[in-house]
Amino acid sequence: METLETPFIGGVPAVFIHVKDLRKSVNWFSLLLGKENPETIRTDIHIFGLDNGANIFLIHKETPEPCNQVLCSLSAPDLVKTREFFESNHIEYEVHNEETIYFKDLDGNILMACSI
Repeated sequence: METLETPFIGGVPAVFIHVKDLRKSVNWFSLLLGKENPETIRTDIHIFGLDNGANIFLIHKETPEPCNQVLCSLSAPDLVKTREFFESNHIEYEVHNEETIYFKDLDGNILMACSI
């Protein structure tokens, strides 16, 4: 396959998620991502740096509209442990197929855990 010239380099460096209550969402995503809960949180934005170099930006919005399509995928090699984690933390989820689980954040945005 021929490689076409493009100004873009591989990877997606950031995902932007609009949330109503930034403090609650930062706490929720901290748990989800295994990050320390920050002592101070800005009122407009919070950025989670991920190990792969990508970032999740939580952006405060007074009336966010939940995305009813998958916003992003998080790598989860063991879906059995992932389901157990969701259940023990009361996170709403749905097994989509043998490789993916859809789940919702506090604002109803759909995210995906993927084992591939």
